[in-house]
Amino acid sequence: MRQLYFRKQHLVFSFLVLIFFLSLNSVSAQKPAAAINGLATDPAMKNGIMSFSLLEKNSGSIIATYNPNTSLVPASSLKILTCAYGLKLLGADFKFKTELQTIGAVDAEGTLKGTLILKGYGDPTLGSILTVGSIPLAGVLSEFVSALKAKGIKKIDGQVYGDASFLSSEGIYDTWSWYDLGNYYATGIYGLNIHDNLYKLNFRQTSSGGKPKVADVTPLIPGLTFDSEVVCKGTSDNAYIYGAPGQYALRIRGSIPPGSGNFTIKGSMPEPPLHAAQLMLNALTDAGIQVTGQAVSSLREPMPNGNRTVLYTHLSQKLKDIVNQTLLNSINVNTEAIMRYCGVVSQKSNYSKESVEGFKAFVSKQISDNSGFFICDGSGLSSSNCIPSLGFSRMLQELFQDEKLKDILVAALPIAGQSGTLKNYLKDSPAARNVVAKTGSMDRVRSFSGLITGRTGKEYVFSLIVNNYSCSSSEIKVKIEKFFDQLYQNI
Repeated sequence: MRQLYFRKQHLVFSFLVLIFFLSLNSVSAQKPAAAINGLATDPAMKNGIMSFSLLEKNSGSIIATYNPNTSLVPASSLKILTCAYGLKLLGADFKFKTELQTIGAVDAEGTLKGTLILKGYGDPTLGSILTVGSIPLAGVLSEFVSALKAKGIKKIDGQVYGDASFLSSEGIYDTWSWYDLGNYYATGIYGLNIHDNLYKLNFRQTSSGGKPKVADVTPLIPGLTFDSEVVCKGTSDNAYIYGAPGQYALRIRGSIPPGSGNFTIKGSMPEPPLHAAQLMLNALTDAGIQVTGQAVSSLREPMPNGNRTVLYTHLSQKLKDIVNQTLLNSINVNTEAIMRYCGVVSQKSNYSKESVEGFKAFVSKQISDNSGFFICDGSGLSSSNCIPSLGFSRMLQELFQDEKLKDILVAALPIAGQSGTLKNYLKDSPAARNVVAKTGSMDRVRSFSGLITGRTGKEYVFSLIVNNYSCSSSEIKVKIEKFFDQLYQNI
């Protein structure tokens, strides 16, 4: 009887120990719940929706989810996948190129009797001001001029032609909003690009309530006109340019801060291949090389006939360096160029539709369960893009295990409280520097996807996508910061 008593006592003790450890595991699994429930049940989310997934970085085990399979608009978080696609297909050391070509012969006096051609291969960083490390516009044009002089060319008896035929002439996507198209972040991508395909528009500020006048445009674009309804009020840039590719008569609405100096906004070039040729012609003239013809481009004019000679080839930075700046500062034009170039390589097509199909195929290859991925562009600018947080997290977890990609991608992601688009998040929080993620934002959309290191030192992959919240941008920022604070403290 005594032996039976001790056996029963031992069984009871073992059962209690088992219950204790099961309860610990249950509590551990529920630790992120406070952060998740806090954001999901916030009054600003009454008519909104969020999708969240948290996975262990190394194993991919699911730690916590909320609406994990609900497809939501990710905005610019999509750029991580686009850049990974480019790195996988093209290689980290890939460089875009732009060629200076000629058709015709150079006579004894140094006159090229024919056509000077700028042939683009989709480089989005030619003369860039957005991608740090790129040679500035003046430097690029100087390179081309020096190449001509080195060949003894003193005059061009013909046209300067911008050849953008490497990509289709579409430029933009059908699902991009009209509201965005005139502004620099929604500029199109072409076979030949220049200066991020943007121009700077300077206003002369006035006192509050006044109507500022347009001072100048840099670089100068012939024929560009503005009908401005902009007023000076508030403290931030809230002015938008309305226009479309090929359109030169533009309207500007909104506001800029009052003041006594100049205030700059950025617009989208109507025809980047043509403007590249115009800038080349101006640089030649300034250097004393006479050009008898005009600047034209393949967007409007037929291809010039004749055999071409390549005089000079300009190369971009390595793709891994472009990716670094693209993810850190969320540069739309770069991701569209990467996806479109990949489309030419993988789909043998220079059209946007086929490029998107190639991107989708990449996603399908990366993860078996890719349901719910609706992809319409490479930058995330389209509100028709939709992705579930669980699928996104699983794909990121796979990419962060890839020996060739993980260091490049992680190094490129903004760091909370420190860099890029996360610089102003979590500044005074213990979670600062422990959230490393690509952000995404547009009207009623906020998303964050990347890595979080918890208070315990463990690393996790996560994706948080929030759509249709009812509060202001500043208010949703505070709520999301609280979410990350709580999440960090409890994992």
